[in-house]
Amino acid sequence: MSVIKQVIGLGLFAVAGFGAQVAFAQTAEIASPNAAVPYLGVDGIFTLDTSVASSLHDPRNPARVVFNQMEQFSFYRDMQGEEPIAENCQYEYRGAAPDPFYYPQFQSSIWDKFELVSTDSACSGFQYVILRSPHGEPAHMHMRYGGEADSFESLLNMSTGEADNSKLDPWWSLYCAEGVTACDV
Repeated sequence: MSVIKQVIGLGLFAVAGFGAQVAFAQTAEIASPNAAVPYLGVDGIFTLDTSVASSLHDPRNPARVVFNQMEQFSFYRDMQGEEPIAENCQYEYRGAAPDPFYYPQFQSSIWDKFELVSTDSACSGFQYVILRSPHGEPAHMHMRYGGEADSFESLLNMSTGEADNSKLDPWWSLYCAEGVTACDV
């Protein structure tokens, strides 16, 4: 599999951290950390990590997500996959982007971007999906999504928001490979 790379120009934007605003310009060649892994590792079943309360109890997080070769995603309310939110949503890979808060300090803090291409209205709330693709041992991932009013930029910039425990922000879901708990090692 060829290495998937994208040249991105992030332009000028502000990053909030430690109460200060820091503006910077960055142009970098960003590759998914999973570029050499079939389907970027986005293939299989992932469920919420039941050992992390902030992820488990965040109402934005589907309990189960099923990926089929990084092209078809299904989202479920329950861990068993009996209560679908949206099934068989078709996606195209749109490249990789660095996390605006953690990158470049953590070089692996890169999100893979997927955009909905199917027209099923049930899928419209998942127009944009970004993943910290499966990594670690045991395998786990992080996911954010948004509808038509959102964008890849708005999902990425959630990393720079003020901490607010009442809203479980910043949003940082945690999913394990199916059948695994306590997966963030």
